[in-house]
Amino acid sequence: MNNAHAIKAALATLLITSAGAANAEMDSNLTLARSYDLANTSAGYTSLMSQSNLSDIKVSVQLQARYQFNSRDDSGSTLASPDDDTTTGFVLRRTKIGVSGNVTENIKAKVKFGFSRSSGTASLEDANATWKINDDVSIKFGQFKSSVLREENLSSSKQLTSERSSMNETYNQDFSQGIEFQFGGDQWRAKLGFNDGFNTGNTSFNAAAEADFSFYGRAEMLLGDASWGQFKQFTSFRGSNSGGMLGAAFAYQSGGDTNPSFTPTTNMSTGTIDFSWVDDGWNFYAAAVWRNTDSGVGSSMDDYGFVAQGGYFIDDSNEIYARWDAVLPDDANGATGDDFNSLTVGWNHYMIPESHAAKFTVDLGYHFDATTTSIVKTSDGHNLLSDSEDGQIGLIAQMQLLF
Repeated sequence: MNNAHAIKAALATLLITSAGAANAEMDSNLTLARSYDLANTSAGYTSLMSQSNLSDIKVSVQLQARYQFNSRDDSGSTLASPDDDTTTGFVLRRTKIGVSGNVTENIKAKVKFGFSRSSGTASLEDANATWKINDDVSIKFGQFKSSVLREENLSSSKQLTSERSSMNETYNQDFSQGIEFQFGGDQWRAKLGFNDGFNTGNTSFNAAAEADFSFYGRAEMLLGDASWGQFKQFTSFRGSNSGGMLGAAFAYQSGGDTNPSFTPTTNMSTGTIDFSWVDDGWNFYAAAVWRNTDSGVGSSMDDYGFVAQGGYFIDDSNEIYARWDAVLPDDANGATGDDFNSLTVGWNHYMIPESHAAKFTVDLGYHFDATTTSIVKTSDGHNLLSDSEDGQIGLIAQMQLLF
């Protein structure tokens, strides 16, 4: 009897142990399955580079390599500042890398870096996302160029000339952080924005350069048979539909009443109106800019700027163009209140017809007036150097590649 009881007890213990082990293995398998499921699910949301939208990712590269020649007569007489200044050399004018893609079906994001032509250091340019609420309304937020001057908003890879005009460089909005509401339809569209002010890219919210508040609005209307897509560039290839776009914008910013900030309180208003026309192998663009700066201490200045340009295809791959632009400061600027005028002529050769992907550009610019007696912005980038005399000449030969 004792042996029988012992055998029964051993069998019972074995069954209980086996059941416990089976339950433990089942729990372990369920836990592992849940872990795999959670990992696979979260992968679709934690990164733009996930399997669900990997095909939407686009990496873009812009390269502009050029040779520049500049000649000016600055009235100097020393070895360090000679009477006749001639400057020549090669430069990587623009080297940019961007990544863009869809985060969701109605949200797309973009990040772009530009590398300094003097040091090679990377600098953040675009870092923004656009949420498309419906076909007519969307919201953009992050860092981007606010929609004010059309010439500035048009990509440097899609300009008619090798560089934007001196007028644009003097008055443009450049990058800022903020939010922009976009709405419109087939024939018109408008944008309203609120941001940190002109030229405040890559700044913290307490940076002294930022305005206390800044807002802007731009409206555009199509004329003729041209589509919105045709106005993403200044040029107009042969066979294009003919039509125009009329645009106008206004921006206002105020700074000096928050801490830290520049002093005294300064208000700046900028207004612009522009007209673009594209046709079968030729194009035209003109714009006017007004800027009022009020420092609040009895100093208010009204500065103006104008630009007009046009291009014409002599065959499917070769385009000639010309541009005139002017910066007209207020007399209240004092020693920098003189007018400044420039004339540029040039030639584009499109190695791939109807594409900016491989383009060779040569242009010659003549600057009629001195820079030191005007508010015009000088820069080695757009080949306009400081000069106390009239008649500066700039030559640019540039190869552009986009991939």
